[in-house]
Amino acid sequence: MPIIKKFTRATKGFIKVITSETSVRMQIVLGILVLVAAIGLDISRIELIVIVIIIFSIIILEGVNTVLERIIDLVEPRYKDMVGEIKDALAGLVMLASVGAVLIGLLIFWPYIQSILNIV
Repeated sequence: MPIIKKFTRATKGFIKVITSETSVRMQIVLGILVLVAAIGLDISRIELIVIVIIIFSIIILEGVNTVLERIIDLVEPRYKDMVGEIKDALAGLVMLASVGAVLIGLLIFWPYIQSILNIV
């Protein structure tokens, strides 16, 4: 398969995830807001790299969660109880990653916020 066709299909798939999943759109919007704040606060280059990695990781994890949930829905009639447990586990992992991202964000942004607010 030519590279352009692969890229087109990948782009189409990503757009489908964005348009069909509120949580992915929310993570993208939050990621953009965090990037704007990072640029506005003039954080260091390494801190910006960490922020970008985290933003992409969370968005990718949301996408993987979406794909896995759709695959799981294909077998739902046979394994209804287990499907619920798997979906809850997936959601829990995304939540854990999001909490970790918030904690890392606080560690990075706090000194900049302190200096702006003159907090000791």
